[in-house]
Amino acid sequence: MPKHAKLAPLCNVCRQINLANTNNRKPLEYSLGTWEQVKKRATKHPKCPFCILIQSYIDNSGLAYLYQTGPASIEWREQGGFFFETDGSNLSFLNEDTATSPHGSARIVKDTIDPALMRKWISLCEEHHGEKCRPRNDVIKTAENPNGVKILRLIDTLDQCIVEAKPGDQYLALSYVWGPVSPLIRLEQGTLDILTQKGAFKDHRDKVPVTVRDAMDLVQMIGQRYLWVDSLCLIQDNNEDMLDGVSHMDLVYQCSLCTIIASYGSDFNAGLPGVHPDSRDVYQEVFEVLPGINMTIINGVYNAMTGTHSKRAWTMQELVLSHRTLVFTEDRVFFRCRSNCWTEDTLYDCFPTAINKVLSSGGEIMFAEDNDKHPLASCIFHLFRYAPRKLTKITDTIHGFTGILQYVSRQAKSGILEGLFTSSFDISILSWDNFPRATTRPVRQEDFPSWSWAGWNGIKDGYARFCYDANSTNTWLKTKTYIIWYKRSPGTASLELVWDLSNEETHGAPDEHTIAYRPTPSDPYGRIRPSFLDGLQTQPTLDDPRREEIIKSELTKRKYHFLHFFAFTVVVEALKKPPAGSELEMAMVYSLRGQRGKQCGGVKLDNPRSMQTVKGPHELILLSSMDKYDGYFNDTIKHKRPYYWAMLIAWVGEDKVIAERRGIGFIYNDCMDVILPPGRVWKEIVLA
Repeated sequence: MPKHAKLAPLCNVCRQINLANTNNRKPLEYSLGTWEQVKKRATKHPKCPFCILIQSYIDNSGLAYLYQTGPASIEWREQGGFFFETDGSNLSFLNEDTATSPHGSARIVKDTIDPALMRKWISLCEEHHGEKCRPRNDVIKTAENPNGVKILRLIDTLDQCIVEAKPGDQYLALSYVWGPVSPLIRLEQGTLDILTQKGAFKDHRDKVPVTVRDAMDLVQMIGQRYLWVDSLCLIQDNNEDMLDGVSHMDLVYQCSLCTIIASYGSDFNAGLPGVHPDSRDVYQEVFEVLPGINMTIINGVYNAMTGTHSKRAWTMQELVLSHRTLVFTEDRVFFRCRSNCWTEDTLYDCFPTAINKVLSSGGEIMFAEDNDKHPLASCIFHLFRYAPRKLTKITDTIHGFTGILQYVSRQAKSGILEGLFTSSFDISILSWDNFPRATTRPVRQEDFPSWSWAGWNGIKDGYARFCYDANSTNTWLKTKTYIIWYKRSPGTASLELVWDLSNEETHGAPDEHTIAYRPTPSDPYGRIRPSFLDGLQTQPTLDDPRREEIIKSELTKRKYHFLHFFAFTVVVEALKKPPAGSELEMAMVYSLRGQRGKQCGGVKLDNPRSMQTVKGPHELILLSSMDKYDGYFNDTIKHKRPYYWAMLIAWVGEDKVIAERRGIGFIYNDCMDVILPPGRVWKEIVLA
């Protein structure tokens, strides 16, 4: 709204807020009457300027339905600004020339970005944030650093060509979406010689995607030289080069000076709004609420990221793993680092020690922490954000999360098997969908094992979310788990332990804060061997020709790892749908019914619809045991009744050699007498 030539007075209600004090005020909630009255004061003559601002915010918030009737209020919060129900947006004062605090202060945004401001943000971060925001410098493989990428290629924006980086070269990385088609020009075996010649991108500029061109120009504008872009720095038709790059994606982004996040638009030609004249239309309403006192609406960085970038799977890890980001939205640029957030329309960069907490209304993507004390739990939180995002190729489900997995695995001192951490495998295998629903969509992802989160569309939670205390969790691994996990590899079908002493030597011995197995020469999982295993076979043999033929045939067909192990299994009579309106229905926990219909546990089905026509009995693997249930399935049910973690399985084919997972649940220890005969059975399982 433009400034009024003749400003109407504030209504009697808004006069009590004393807007003349601008942002020089303490936290306080102000009553506005009712929402009906606010709307009336904003639309009926004489229109109250502050009520007009409030109504504009409501109308454009996407939450207008919350503000139709009932008591109305607005709150000045400690983090600065007038807030309603959410934390990710507020009303602030346009007081750049007079502000004594950044909290609740704002400034006018110009149509074209100010490169000097971008340089200032990076410099302030370097000056004030220290180690927390300092990029790593070990991206390239050397004799001293064997874990880096073999070859790091960069776009030299000065010489306009692709070059091979040297250790210590400083670069920015670009995070963007391709869209439905491939770029006209990519780095391929046939274009490598062309694109490494000086001036190559100048000669072929019209073929370079607009977003990449803008990023190249931005790099020079802020006084830098090198840029990393996936399509031009990885040889797209060379599997070895692509695999090396994808498996080191965490290092590429962690080692970049800053990552440019192209969050606006739906493809690689959307550009970076504001980099060039006439490339963006800034939408910034200015409201004069008192003579000479203007206000505007401020949105946090994650609220402003509404483009395709925030919905694509690949782009999430690029945000999570970076130390610093320059986020380009439709009409704003944000600098978001691991310590703070500076923006074009706020004044926090003028008060660099003040922390901007106006970030999101619930959709914040957390940065990875270099010294995360709870890496397993953090990974589940990242998976929760990742799982709903879209992939062009479902086969990239794990690839798109590999950077985060690699990052976490180093902190967890673990290997990775089909997306699961091998040093705490009994934890990782306990994963589920928070709210599975009966659906016609294909939720089984056939390119991945059924025992992995990647094998099901929607799995985004797991027991790891509750694993904070290393001491108690390690005690659980040592005393409450019992399966000797083996894997069968596609191609060779070789039988290997999932974890043992040699794996620990490869990934590093755990310290007292690490949740992981402590293998010994006598037990690869470092457990106190339970007496019930005495006399039982725990290592599979390969001497059954028919079984081996089926396993090798299925491995060849499926092309992913199988698990091969011995475990106790039980059989229940039926699965019963949760009662309508109950907490169990909300969490979609089906009850397990034993003899005489007695409830003996519960299960979260991976695909409830697929199980609707499957009649009992149903078989479950007893995975591990717990002393109490603590609301794991997104319910509020808690009890101290000991139980077994259990996996619902279905056998594939008439031979019943290969099984697949169908759900994760629990069976009460004291219900072993009501499971179907013959009770607990020690069985060899090959899990695909």
